[in-house]
Amino acid sequence: MAETIERTVHKGLNRGLVDTFRHSLDERKRLTIPSEWRDALGDPDYVYILPSATENCLELIPVELMERMVEQYQQADLFDDEADADQRAIASISQMLKVDKAGRIRIGDDFLAHVGIKNDVTMIGGMRKATLWASENRPEPKGGKLDLTAYRAVVEKRKLLAKARRVQS
Repeated sequence: MAETIERTVHKGLNRGLVDTFRHSLDERKRLTIPSEWRDALGDPDYVYILPSATENCLELIPVELMERMVEQYQQADLFDDEADADQRAIASISQMLKVDKAGRIRIGDDFLAHVGIKNDVTMIGGMRKATLWASENRPEPKGGKLDLTAYRAVVEKRKLLAKARRVQS
């Protein structure tokens, strides 16, 4: 009898969304998700888009991250009005977008207009999620093209946290 091996394809966040890409909307206003990101996301069937709560951009949210958020809210009590209001606030401003075979998504016109995207889009990786900017509005690095200031600050902060954990143990 032959042995059968089943291969499970995990459609979720396998690797981080990294790097910066600049793409143009096509004639139907579709945006191509970079193939590197589609690979990192496990070649998703759809993604979520939300306007950023703090910046003039859109956030691309992977399915796995949105599922984790939904699971957290499902833990709330059935009669938790505050949790219900929070869920409505997020769900009502979210778009679930189908990713076509060419890796394109069609972001709603209202979202594109909200952040000023007319044609050129700069996509900036943020590990768990990504931000989508009108290229002319994207934040420029303070020290030039390759500004390491923020990166160095993160590394220093992580070193301090690791040292504090060692002291506590």
